[in-house]
Amino acid sequence: MTFENYSNNWFTIALDTEKQVFIAGDKLNPAYEATGITIESAVQNLKTIMAIQGDLQDA
Repeated sequence: MTFENYSNNWFTIALDTEKQVFIAGDKLNPAYEATGITIESAVQNLKTIMAIQGDLQDA
């Protein structure tokens, strides 16, 4: 599996080339991870997960 990592202020993005999905993860809490077929969808899914858990700050 090949990963390419990019980062932003509060999340990281990885690309899983085998599954053809992006993986967004919270930098402060690596337990939060979400996937999507685009970077935007992966980040939106991550925001949704974090909002449900009550950990979404002002991202």
